[in-house]
Order: sequence, then structure tokens, then C-alpha cells
Amino acid sequence: MSKHTSNRSAANDGTWFLEAIGASPRPASSTEAVADLEAENAAPDELVAVGVGADDPDVTVELSSFDGDPGTSTSSFHPVPAPPPPPAVLPEDFDLEDPAPIDSSDVTGEPAGEPVDAALEPVVRSRRNFRWPIVIVLLLAIGAVVVAAVWLPIAARNEAQAVRTSYYNAAFSVRDYLPVSQEALDAITDPSRDASAVTAAVPVIAELDTRAFALEEVTAEPLPTTLPFIPSPELDELPPLRDRGAILGAASSDLARRLGNAYVYRTSMPLLLDLGDLPSTATTEQINAIAVQTASTLASDAGVVADLPDDPAFAEAKDAAVVALERATVWQDEYLEALANEDEASATVLIAEMDQLRNELAVITVDALIAFRASADLVIVGLAADFDAYLTDVAA
Repeated sequence: MSKHTSNRSAANDGTWFLEAIGASPRPASSTEAVADLEAENAAPDELVAVGVGADDPDVTVELSSFDGDPGTSTSSFHPVPAPPPPPAVLPEDFDLEDPAPIDSSDVTGEPAGEPVDAALEPVVRSRRNFRWPIVIVLLLAIGAVVVAAVWLPIAARNEAQAVRTSYYNAAFSVRDYLPVSQEALDAITDPSRDASAVTAAVPVIAELDTRAFALEEVTAEPLPTTLPFIPSPELDELPPLRDRGAILGAASSDLARRLGNAYVYRTSMPLLLDLGDLPSTATTEQINAIAVQTASTLASDAGVVADLPDDPAFAEAKDAAVVALERATVWQDEYLEALANEDEASATVLIAEMDQLRNELAVITVDALIAFRASADLVIVGLAADFDAYLTDVAA
């Protein structure tokens, strides 16, 4: 592989032209260089020392001649300069304070106080670029705070008004239906009302329960909130209204539930112990049919008694129904036995006993319904007054 020679050789650097015209001295040839060396060796040894140590009387410089052989010189340099003495110990009161500040004239070459070079002036006097993004962010933050301070109270006021409106509508719906519920109560508890009037009370009770549940559901929703540092009196007034509305809704639901209980006792108690026409004498075939009929009726009555709701107003009626059903189970065996033995007198007494049980249950039920009517009327009137006061406060 060939080597690349540099184009910047001595022959091509232009020195030959300077030497040719006499502008630059021509280097000595090898013969001339040898002659110069011999002339130097023939020079006298008494040469005046010039240079380092010439002015120092403590330093002696000995010169020796060059023998012409650059590699076999026997000359020596005497003496070797002695090392300088160690520095003296600093005195205790030596001042170690910082040196005096350097005058600017020593660095720039100009008198102190004069301006620096104009070429350096833009760099020395340069300033930082203005931070526009930071300023914009700060302005936006300030604007957001101002908007929040103005808009949030208005928004909180509107939300509070919306919540009040929902409370008012739900409460007014229940309050407006209380007179209708009172009519249903009259139909259920009045013994003189026929079955159709009692049946018509069922949808009224269901509607009251639906409206009461709607009020409970509205008051159970979470209240709107705002930032802690932004007060809102309108929002602060909502918790008491919410609690009162929830109480009224629960009371209305309880009224609907108790009206339903009254309906169950009004329609269920007359069905108990309805064994039909019972004969005092019967054939074997008739006795078998009567046995099947009474057993089926008493089994159905047991289911009705078990499904009777618990209500303080009808507790006595429920207890009487349980006692009558227990007696009817024993009575069935006694009655069938009297028929089988053709004991007409005993059968007659047992039939009269069953009629007495049914009449007692009817009387107890009517008394319970009448007592319930009085107490439920008071509840409805009280609820109406509470709703009126609540609606007034919500609308304020």
C-alpha cells in the first residue's frame, strides 16, 4: 500500500524564491557547517560569560571548548547553583487579609471609571428576556380566581334554589293528597261502607305511598357543595330543610303502610272461620264432605292469620284470631264426632260456639278499625299542618 506524501514539503513552501531574490538567507551547506564548527573550536578560552549568572558574584561559569565531536564532549558545567534557602517563618502578626482589589486599568489598560470596550458593551449590559409565559399563567390564575369569586356564589345560589324547588314539589305532592287519603281511611274503617268502597281505597293508599317515597328519595340526595373559602348562606339553609323533608316523607310512608294494614284487617278478619251452614245431623257421606270442607277452610284461615301484619292498633284483633283458630282446630274433631254419634244436641252447641267465635272476631275488628280511624285522623291533620309549615319555609 503506497504512502501519501504531504503536499506541504519544504520545496514547495516558497522559501526557495525568497532565498533566490536575497530576501531570506540561504541555509549553510554541510561543508560550510563543518567549517564553522572548526572555527569555533579554535577560538580562545577566555570568553566573557554572558547570560544567566553573569551579574551574580557568587556564581562562577567555566567555559570549555567544543572538540568538534558533538557526541563525545568532555566539558562540564561548574559549579551547580545551590538551591535557594527556605522561606522564613511568618510572624504571628502577619496580615492574611485579601489583597487589594485589582484596578480595572491593570486589566483593560484604560483608566478606572472609563467605560469598557464598545464591543463588550452589549454583553455586559445585556438583560434577561421577559418571561411572557409566566406572566400569562399568572394572569390566567388571577382571572380564574376572580371568575370563581363571582360565578361560584351565583352557581351555589342557583343550585340551592333548584334543591328547594325539588323539596317543595315533592312535599306539596304529598300534602295535596292527604285529603284523598283521609277519604280512603273513612272507607276502610266505616263498617257501613260496602266492599266496592273498601276496594277503591287500595289505589289511593298505593298512590300515597308512591308520593311519600318520592319525597324521601329527593331528600336523600346529596346536597351541592362549594369551595370552603366561598361562603353560601343559601346552601347552609338546605340541611335543616332536607332533614325536615325526610321526616315528613317517612311519616307519610308510615301513614300509607298503616292504612294498608287497616285494609288487610278489614278484609281478612270477616273471612275467618266461615264454615258455611253447618247441620246438626248428617249422614256418613255428608260427614265426610263436611270434614273435607272444614279442614280446607281452617287451613286457609291459618295462612290468613299468619299473614296478618303487626300493628299496635290491631294487636288485640290479631291475638283474638290466633286464639279462635286454635279453638277451631279442636272444635272440628268434636263437631265431626257429634255428627257421627248422631248427638244432635252437642252438634248444635258446637255450631253456636263457632258462630260466637266469628261474631267476637268481627266485634274486635270493628272496634280496632274505629280506634284506628280516630288516631289516623289525628296523624293526617298533624301531617297537613307540618307540611304547610314546611312548604312555607321552603318557599321563603
